[in-house]
Amino acid sequence: MGIEKSFARGSALAIGAVLALALHSGTVHARAEALVDAPQVVFTSAYVPTQAQVRDRIILAGQSLGWAVTREAPGTLELQYDKNGKHMAAIVVRYDHTGYKIDYLNSYNLNYAEAGDGRRIHPNYNRWIRNLMQRISVGA
Repeated sequence: MGIEKSFARGSALAIGAVLALALHSGTVHARAEALVDAPQVVFTSAYVPTQAQVRDRIILAGQSLGWAVTREAPGTLELQYDKNGKHMAAIVVRYDHTGYKIDYLNSYNLNYAEAGDGRRIHPNYNRWIRNLMQRISVGA
């Protein structure tokens, strides 16, 4: 019985160590890169859209890529992208008739972290923002 008790205790310690290592290594080795702040986009064509047209363009582009409007105020849209209920990103888009600016709000399960060297996030977030900006620029 002493051997069984010792084995059970050793197994419990081993399982605890494996769990601690898995939790620790998940955050250390998770895919992350610098969160790239999207630049201010200024429309430069001879055609000057109205603020309402810019709003509609942002919403249509977002919807075509799976982004949903979660909040709206004059000149501001909050959008959320939910990837199969496993990953979520929320952004704010400030806009007027001259252009727009996208900023990170929050996320779920995208390894977001703030560190001395800046903000880090899963590479998919940066790709999702690039895709959204491209879609807005072509008018959805």
